[in-house]
Amino acid sequence: MRVLVTSTPGTGHLHALAPLALALRSAGHDVLWATADESCDRVRGFGFHAVAAGMPARDRLASIQPHLPEIMALPPRARRGTYFARFFGWAAAPKTRVDLEPVFQSFRPDVVVSEMAELAAAPMAVARGLPHVTVAYSGALATEAFPLMIDSITPVWEAEHVSMPDDGGLADDLYLHPFPPSFGQLPTSGRIRSMRADGFDGDPSAQTPEWINALGSERPLVYLTSGTEPAAVRAPWIEAFEALGSLDVDVVATIGQHVDPSTFGDLPSNVRVERFVPQRWLLGRASVVASHGGAGTVLAAAADGIPQVLNPIAADQWENANAVVAAGVGVVREPDQRSAADLAGAFEHALGNRDMRAVVARVADEIAAMPSPADQVAEIEALANR
Repeated sequence: MRVLVTSTPGTGHLHALAPLALALRSAGHDVLWATADESCDRVRGFGFHAVAAGMPARDRLASIQPHLPEIMALPPRARRGTYFARFFGWAAAPKTRVDLEPVFQSFRPDVVVSEMAELAAAPMAVARGLPHVTVAYSGALATEAFPLMIDSITPVWEAEHVSMPDDGGLADDLYLHPFPPSFGQLPTSGRIRSMRADGFDGDPSAQTPEWINALGSERPLVYLTSGTEPAAVRAPWIEAFEALGSLDVDVVATIGQHVDPSTFGDLPSNVRVERFVPQRWLLGRASVVASHGGAGTVLAAAADGIPQVLNPIAADQWENANAVVAAGVGVVREPDQRSAADLAGAFEHALGNRDMRAVVARVADEIAAMPSPADQVAEIEALANR
């Protein structure tokens, strides 16, 4: 079976797809991954053949700049629909369609697998009579946001001369939902299956550094991250460091490539700052995970049974935060609740709340019971053979 995997270039989008792509390859199938040129080397590092298709992140960001005042004027939890439609629909989908045309022609896939923000492959698969699988990296778009997404991809469906289904082509053949039952946020229609978001953050053979081995042994470890994207510069780093410096904890903060560490000044003695550390090195030692609410981090912490403190910044992070609060596995600090004192209170609550820890353990069991990526291979094979 020839499987065409398509994705946008963001780290969280690539990592959401990788476990299923690896499972398909392990089952003996020929997997070709199409993504923006900037991410092709990373995908090749995962062990896949990769071809360039789609808009680089810098061009997406440039396309959305004129619309940022409109987006930022909305309440934080109402921004995702406009952001999603602008960033992934109107801006990127038409270019991705053009880039994918020769890929479809030369590779001749039997099935197409896309992450939910890559919006060109679905109409192209329909036009060629191919089954299409959507891998979600977080919850479904809210009902009020859905019309914006539909409008944004209508030109791509029209260019393929096929009628767009009511769900925008995301869930007709197979939609793989990563949230445990307690998190909810399922699509309202379509062929939906649950799939555990198995953690993926790079080379599994890399050795854990010695400095990590001592963390969390004599006092709790707090793992603080705001992802790898440019929005990380808007995280409350200084306030969080001040709050954590007042607590008897170890702290590791991963700040990514877009944050200038010189802006932090002198750090508390219990805080260590790194650009990147594989999450698997820290989650087994952490007592609390504090993050921006990115789906990958939220799900990884929940799967390991770790209470969370969330400071959402953009995109789906507010809805992920809603899921965390509804499930009872963490606390959220709103934009006006991110002083050092507010954050210290949130950290203390997450560290000391026994009821929360009991709920977190139950949700971790839910996630462990979800079907794995490997469990989806047979159904995808059946789609290709139908």
